Amino acid sequence: MEKYLQIVGASPLLRGIAQTELKALLQSLGVQMKVYPKNSFIWQVGEQVHLAGVVVAGSVHILREDYWGRQNILAQLGCGNVFGEVYACLQQVPLTVRVAAPNGATVLFLDVRRLLVSNSRSAAENRLLHNLLMLMAERNLLLTQKMEYLTKRTTREKLLAYLSEQARLQQSNRFTIPFNRQQLADFLAVDRSAMSSELGKMQADGLIVYKKNNFELL
Repeated sequence: MEKYLQIVGASPLLRGIAQTELKALLQSLGVQMKVYPKNSFIWQVGEQVHLAGVVVAGSVHILREDYWGRQNILAQLGCGNVFGEVYACLQQVPLTVRVAAPNGATVLFLDVRRLLVSNSRSAAENRLLHNLLMLMAERNLLLTQKMEYLTKRTTREKLLAYLSEQARLQQSNRFTIPFNRQQLADFLAVDRSAMSSELGKMQADGLIVYKKNNFELL
């Protein structure tokens, strides 16, 4: 776990906590490390979660499926990102999503609820609680942004909204997205074939140039 301390310390959940305090804080939260192989699942729908996870290698996808197995990617979380914090705090609420490691992942799990029942907290623990509140606020903002994509009427409008936002976030008209074609279709809740066809039309219309997951807005 030692080699991951720098990554953990830079994560949104533990940002601002001194390295000298970090190891002791992690131990007080009952830190556990688990390695997940490619195409494995971390959590399934209906499970009750007691821990928050910090991705320290690889990535995880938050997935929602309907009765017929049609899948939608709610979020893609890379190195340093946190997941499960809301369910870890609530505890009695079963998961309504699946958490997958499509490309493999290493995750550190923390029992953040210990902070909620503590009567006295250190400066590091207070900082973590502050970060946790900010993280939940950011999650709400990201969900609002995704709703903007999903409320667009056509596949082209959804693609343009998503690609425009990626250009803004990466501060360049040339950027790489974290999804392959099927994952992007799942994220935007559109048919993959229709989306691939629309991407080709957008390139022919001079709106974009793309190769695999590399895009340029024209």
